[in-house]
Amino acid sequence: MVGEWRKEKLAQSLWAREKEELERIMPDLYGHYLLQCSTFNESIVSASSLRHHFFASHYSDAPLIIDYEALPFRDNSVDCVLGHHILDHQSAAHQCLREAARIVVPNGYLVVVGFNPYSTWGLSRLLGRYSLAPKGDFISRSRLLDWLALLGFRVEHVSGFQYAPPVLLKYFPRFSKQLDKVLRYIGLPGAGVYVLLARKLVAGRTPIRPQWRALGGRRIPVATPSTRGSSVPSR
Repeated sequence: MVGEWRKEKLAQSLWAREKEELERIMPDLYGHYLLQCSTFNESIVSASSLRHHFFASHYSDAPLIIDYEALPFRDNSVDCVLGHHILDHQSAAHQCLREAARIVVPNGYLVVVGFNPYSTWGLSRLLGRYSLAPKGDFISRSRLLDWLALLGFRVEHVSGFQYAPPVLLKYFPRFSKQLDKVLRYIGLPGAGVYVLLARKLVAGRTPIRPQWRALGGRRIPVATPSTRGSSVPSR
């Protein structure tokens, strides 16, 4: 299970590589609110120009427990949503992506980190209980691009890394990182992990900022209805 796998040394090494990649592109984004969701149950981005960071997860010990298929936020209320391996482990991945797209403001951002099923990480799942990669229904990059196009997003950045198989990252992390730099420079296909940055394009609409209030006993913001030219449909 992912819950146990994320505590292993291999998972932590991968987490560090992904953090480097995200913090390379995230500082260029602008806005107020960043919502981070991760199957690792911890915030992965700290360096960003987005002012307020909030972390949420489906784990019981998360600061904000949510259902990825029904996010507790208003439409067009968050400047950026980061989904860290969320789609890899959800049976209704398309619905999870739709919910994330719903709460992103027009011209806002959606960042997705996922495993490439057509890589050594994806193929290692065929080893069954001997596999070092986590179990899951990995979403291919091309499939994700189609989903985002249907949801009205324009992809602005795609990067792939971690070409080396899981066993190499686990036992030889430094060599794995150096090999990854070489293969990435060459531009070979088959990277084990991809990071995709997309922007929400909604023609003829202006984002309406919701008024935020703090929940009692918590510093987590939730949106309250605004009457400035919009209505909130019942869910």
